[in-house]
Amino acid sequence: NQKKGPAPTAAQSAEVKNVPIGNSMVLGNPDAPVTIVKWTDFQWPYCAKSVRLIDDILELHKDEVKVVVKNFPLNFHKQARDAAKIALAAHRQGKYKEMYHMIFCGTTEKVEVTECNAWRKLKTNPDLPYEYAAQLGLDIVKLKKDAKDPALETLIKKEGLELSNNFERKSVPKFLVAGREP
Repeated sequence: NQKKGPAPTAAQSAEVKNVPIGNSMVLGNPDAPVTIVKWTDFQWPYCAKSVRLIDDILELHKDEVKVVVKNFPLNFHKQARDAAKIALAAHRQGKYKEMYHMIFCGTTEKVEVTECNAWRKLKTNPDLPYEYAAQLGLDIVKLKKDAKDPALETLIKKEGLELSNNFERKSVPKFLVAGREP
C-alpha cells in the first residue's frame, strides 16, 4: 500500500531541453547551479517587461542563478538584429549588461517595468545604441567594427535556431528554467 505524492506540476513534467550556453551572454554568477535561458528581441515590449524580472531574480538569487541571454530578433523588427549585434559587440568592451539595459530601458539603473520603454525609440533611431555606447564610455570605432564581425551574426542565427528547433511556439521572451519551460 504505497502513498502517492502530489501530481507533478506542468513545469515538473515538461520535457527537459538541453540548450547549450555556448557563446551566449551570461548575466549573474557564471558558476551558479541553476540556469535560466532567455531568448529576447530588443524591439519587443514583452521582452522589455522581462528585464526587471531578470534583474530581481539575479538580485534575490545571486549565488544560485545565472541567466543566459540568447537573441531571437523577429523579422518585422528592423533594428532588433543590429541592436543585438551592438549589444554583443559591447561585451567585447565588458559592457554587455549595461548595453542590454540601455537599449531596453534607456538607463543602467533598475527601473519599474512601466519605465522600461527606450526600446521604442529604436524604430525611428537605429543609431540609438551607439548614442548609449557613448554614454557608457565605449570606444565607438571599435564597437562599430566589432558589430560587423560575422561571428556575431553567426551567433544570433545559432541562438535563433536553438529556439526554433526546440519549441513548437516560437515567441519571445521565451524562458527555460533548469531546462524546462515554465
